[in-house]
Formats: sequence, C-alpha cells, structure tokens
Amino acid sequence: METISCEIRSIKNPGRVLEILEAGCGRRWCLDIGDGGYVLTGIDLDAEALRIRRDETKDLHEGIVGDLRTTDFGQRTFDVIFNSYVLEHVPGARQVLENFNRWVKPGGLIIIMIPDPFSAHGFTARMTPHWIHVLFYRLILGYKNAGKPGYGPYPVTYDKVVSREGIRAFCGENGLVLAAEYGLSGASGLNNYSLKKKLLQAYKKTLQVLSLGRLSSDYNDVIFIIRKPTLPARANLQVSAAFPH
Repeated sequence: METISCEIRSIKNPGRVLEILEAGCGRRWCLDIGDGGYVLTGIDLDAEALRIRRDETKDLHEGIVGDLRTTDFGQRTFDVIFNSYVLEHVPGARQVLENFNRWVKPGGLIIIMIPDPFSAHGFTARMTPHWIHVLFYRLILGYKNAGKPGYGPYPVTYDKVVSREGIRAFCGENGLVLAAEYGLSGASGLNNYSLKKKLLQAYKKTLQVLSLGRLSSDYNDVIFIIRKPTLPARANLQVSAAFPH
C-alpha cells in the first residue's frame, strides 16, 4: 500500500485540494497520504458498509450509496480514483472502467487493485461457489461477520476486462497510460508462521505445479497505476514494473 500512497502524495499540491474518489469504499480507508490537502468521497453499493464507514470510521467527506456502473457525477471530476478489490465482483465491469475514464481529470490517476484471476488464489476464487468463500472467511480467517450485510466476501464475477490483459487492452484503446503494474502476495489475514498459512501456501504451490506454471503461487493480487494524459494521446501502453514485483 505504501507504493499507492506515494503515488497519490506525489500529485498533492499545497496550493489546492486533491479530489479523491474511493470507488467501492467499503468500511475503511487503507492508505496513508498524510493529513489534509484532500477531499475524500466514497461510493459503495453496500449501504450497510457505507453506514459503518460514515458513522464509525468517520473519514469520508462525502458518502454515496450507488452503483459504479450507473452513477452520474455530472461534470464533477476527480484527481484520483482508487478502486480496491471491487471490479472482480461487478458484472459489466467495462462500464465501470469507462466511467472512471470520464470521472478522472486529465493528469489524474486511476488506481486499481484486483486479485489476479490467473494466480492460484484468483483461480480458486473463480472456480469455487460463494458459500465456500464465506466459510473460508469465517472458519479459516476468523471473520465472524463474513457474508453479513456490510461485510465481505462478495460473489465474484471476473468479467473479461478484469485481468492483466483486459486492463492493458482497455488502457491502450482509451489513450490511458498504464504507468505501473505490480504483483502483490496479498494479505491473507493469517500469521506467517501459522499452520493454516503453511497449508494454504502448499495448496497454491500444488496448483502452480499442476497447471505447469500457468497459475502462479508467488502473488495473489495486482495493482495498476493508470495515468490520464493531460493532452489527448494516441492509444499506447507503458508498463514500468516487471510482473510480478
């Protein structure tokens, strides 16, 4: 997360307020971009998660219950759009990306985090029913509220665009610059030395071997740092970070 925080801090200007949209804000903000100098707007389809964010976390300047596919901000735009572990749950995710492209200011950032559907972790999420995800969160990770209103996990969809290749193609088709792409091991919520953690890692290693290396066990998630050029640009693609990182 420090990489993302640094990217956002790098465009903060003491002379003006940074407008940030957390698209799919959930119950908490996981970044540290310093004190002040920004306005944080959160939008989420889960009304209970947004209530917790407003009433208990209390770090939003504005909270909106809404669907990222159909919400209309009118002429309002943002310097940063931060979207963390949301797109994999959205049927019609391409519409969300098109909205992000309209909502972000020229020179602004779109930051997206997803579980890679072609990691061992992402493959398992795609191929197992939702009730298994809920049991995993409750029994393995110890989240007693898992599956209740306001709490994940949410059903996964993984539209075609929600992948490394899909995001790259979208950027190229829309004149956006994919400035960086990082693979992350992801936080499982388990102690690194616990038996559960070791068993999960052994499971992922087994999937990697059985898939002849196509399903990596080295990382779970991907971060995309996308920049909207200040001036219109030809469709192009720039990836500055090796994958995985």
